[in-house]
Amino acid sequence: MDLVWLRPSVAGQPMLLISIVTPLSFLSGKVLKWSLPVLELPLAPDAPPLKRLALDQGELAQVYDAEEGLRYLAVIELRAGSIRGNHYHHQKQELIYVIRGALRLTVKDLASGPHAAFAMARGDLAFIPTQVAHALEVLKSGEAVEFSPTRFDPSDSQPFVLIKPELSAKPGVR
Repeated sequence: MDLVWLRPSVAGQPMLLISIVTPLSFLSGKVLKWSLPVLELPLAPDAPPLKRLALDQGELAQVYDAEEGLRYLAVIELRAGSIRGNHYHHQKQELIYVIRGALRLTVKDLASGPHAAFAMARGDLAFIPTQVAHALEVLKSGEAVEFSPTRFDPSDSQPFVLIKPELSAKPGVR
C-alpha cells in the first residue's frame, strides 16, 4: 500500500500530500482524492497518519496530521438532491472529508480550463487547491467536514456555476 500524508505549506507553496493510499488525481494532479484505510488496533509502527480506526466504541477518523495548524473547520450537512459550493477561492485551499453520505464533486481548473467530476462516500478525503472551482452534488444525505490552514474570508468565495440547480434532484436547493 502506498502511503501519503499532509505536509504543511512551505514558502508560499500549497500544502502537499506526501508518502496514505495512492490518491486518484484530477486536473493534472491539482485535485486529489483518497479513500482512507480502515485499520484495527494494535497499529503497526508504519501505520499511515491519516486513517480510519475501527474501535469497539466506534470509528475514529484521523483526517489531518501536520505541523501547520488548521484555521478553518466547518461541519457540512449533506441533504440529498442539494448543491453546495459553485464557487472558487483565490486564497483558501481546502480539504473535504465525508463522514456519512455520498456526493459527486465537480471541479474545474480556472487557469487551464479542464474539468472533472468524481464520486465521494464515507471515508473519502479530497484536496481542492486555490483557483479551482468546485461544487458538491449531494447524492445521499449525510455529513462532511471542510477544513483549511487558511481562515475563511467571505470575500474570497467567488461564484462560479459548475452545476446548475435545475440539474440537481431538488432544483433551487443549495
